[in-house]
Amino acid sequence: MTKEFLFPGCSAKLAVIGLAGCLLGLPAALAAPDIIVVNGDVRTVDPDAPRVQAFAIENSRFTAVGSNADIRALADAGTQIIDAAGRTVTPGLIDSHSHMSGNAPVVAGVDLSYIVEKQSWLSLIKDADARLADGEWMTGGYWDHTLSDGEYPTRQMLDEIVPDRPIFLTHIDGHYGWVNSLALNIAGVSADTPVPAGGEIRIDPLTGEPTGILLEGAMSVVRDQIPPRSSALRREGLAKMQRYANSFGVTGLHQMGSLDDYLHIVENGDPTIRVWYGHYGLKAEPESWDEEIDAVLHKTADTARRVKATNKEQEVGPLLYAGFVKLINDGVLSAHTAVLMENYHDRPNWRGEYITEPDDLASLVHRVTAAGMPVAIHSIGDAAVRAALDAFESAKDNEVPAPNRVEHIELLHPDDVPRFKELGVVASMQPNHCTNAIAYVPVRVGAEREDRAYVWQSLLDGDATLVFGADYPTSPLSPLTQISDAVFRESPFGFYDGKPWHPEEAVNFDDALHAYTQAGADITPWKDQIGSISVGKWADFVVLSGKVPEPMNASFKKLVVDHTYFAGREVYAKP
Repeated sequence: MTKEFLFPGCSAKLAVIGLAGCLLGLPAALAAPDIIVVNGDVRTVDPDAPRVQAFAIENSRFTAVGSNADIRALADAGTQIIDAAGRTVTPGLIDSHSHMSGNAPVVAGVDLSYIVEKQSWLSLIKDADARLADGEWMTGGYWDHTLSDGEYPTRQMLDEIVPDRPIFLTHIDGHYGWVNSLALNIAGVSADTPVPAGGEIRIDPLTGEPTGILLEGAMSVVRDQIPPRSSALRREGLAKMQRYANSFGVTGLHQMGSLDDYLHIVENGDPTIRVWYGHYGLKAEPESWDEEIDAVLHKTADTARRVKATNKEQEVGPLLYAGFVKLINDGVLSAHTAVLMENYHDRPNWRGEYITEPDDLASLVHRVTAAGMPVAIHSIGDAAVRAALDAFESAKDNEVPAPNRVEHIELLHPDDVPRFKELGVVASMQPNHCTNAIAYVPVRVGAEREDRAYVWQSLLDGDATLVFGADYPTSPLSPLTQISDAVFRESPFGFYDGKPWHPEEAVNFDDALHAYTQAGADITPWKDQIGSISVGKWADFVVLSGKVPEPMNASFKKLVVDHTYFAGREVYAKP
């Protein structure tokens, strides 16, 4: 590789350092670094120097790594010295599956995530009603009934406290919604209302009326009636969400949705997250595919042109590229809408229903990849994952600039584990989905199949590329929470008696950190620019509140982020 490709836009000095590989000191004629970080437990995620004490930064890039003495020797009176005081320092964290928008409940609605008792939900809903403007829909939600009694809530529960405001609250996994009677009436929903394939309006067997629970595509019948928030409010919310993500050490996202709002921030605001974007929402009707793919290609080119025109990437590194397409072929295990190879253990003669049939999926994947765009496919059940892998295999002769990937993979047949390596397909998974699902996966699939669930270590043993993310807002945005779940595999709510669930599939801290840093960078065009604390890369890094314990123990769960740096600039400091 040429130095121009490795370090576009960098100074001649940086190019020399980059070609040198690992430099512990700079020639005396060269300027001192802008910043040095010393006394750290620095986990670089760089195999050439995986653990160091210190590093240097100049012009927003890492310029040297090494010992305290080596790095201190580079400084002069103008160098800022950051004393890590023994704390662990990591590269900036890259979340490889996100739906982070300006409509997130943190900034725009009621947030019921990780709240166990339904009475507490109702109290928060009532509080939200009091602060919302008259006539405005209440949205957000992210409730989870599996944490308490496992029973769906009802529209009557909402009617009792908020009868005069339409309410649409999404479940934490994003695949079903809870609405009140007013919302159903506005949408004209009855027991006989037709819904898209795979969707369901839940009906009360006693009354024959809708219960207020809408599964999969049935959500759109009501959701489509919700007036959109103004662009100004949405973009203001997204700017706040970026800083919220920075507070957890996130400096990179693989994002699905809200492209125009992210582009607005790059053009007009102060972006502090690097976004590898997946086009979202292609229809399942073959007659529309060519037109939609053309629109995707046009949007990708237009986005690249507009981002380049800002000249911001020359100063801080990559910010936004719309580089892949997100598809979906099944639902979720909790709602019995994931597609399985065998019947659900708790629902005889039912294996789920495809949202995109395997033949259609294969055809669509072939067309998208033939156009030069990699594909990510939401597949949760083992049958759906196999269908996704089959689709990629049928399109394996189509060259794409970044790897294809399967999202979630909550159940995987052992025969399909080696296919990820063989096909070069990335496994994109969310650790907290596992610890949250301990309550219901054994019920859904039975003891004889539960060892197929969330098989992270098996994929690593099979040399698959494994990346981690939160799928926010379906699980906590914090990478430290996700990494903890990957390492310990314990329910935060005490399910499975609080013991590790199938600990043979847990991963060690270093592998989990790699899945949240360099692995996420490797499947973008930016693998040589971000993902590790390495000479020549943009200086994204995170200082934790303490040192990661060795060996790992429960004290890790108390660690938080103290500081986050983006291209050498502090973008978060713990109050």
